[in-house]
Amino acid sequence: MFRNGRARSEGAKAARFGLVGAAATLMHLVAAQAVLAAGVAPVAANAAGFAAAFGLGLLGHYHFTFRAAGPFARALRRYGVIAMGGFLVNNLALAALVASGRVGDGAALATAILVVPAATFLASRLWGFAAPRAPNERP
Repeated sequence: MFRNGRARSEGAKAARFGLVGAAATLMHLVAAQAVLAAGVAPVAANAAGFAAAFGLGLLGHYHFTFRAAGPFARALRRYGVIAMGGFLVNNLALAALVASGRVGDGAALATAILVVPAATFLASRLWGFAAPRAPNERP
């Protein structure tokens, strides 16, 4: 599919994405669990964790994962769309787990947070942090 150099480059991006994503996910999880422990409902605690981790994910992916060539404002808008889509899926999973009553709130929160990373990588790689196309370049 890819030539050797391209495969290595994509593998390196995926590894960097994993590092940044793991750091942002850990921040999300720790913040959300702390808010949950303070007695806040799981969905609201999840929102607090998401807000705490958003900036780390954006800056990490812009500067480190994808070493984006495009304007930061463009990446912010696109990453915002991707992150909010991921957060929506995350919250739907969380609500379903909590409603099932089969797992505790903390376990439901941790599980829901881990649902989204692969889709987020693909969307970020292919759209969120993609370099702008030249005006005469075909899609």
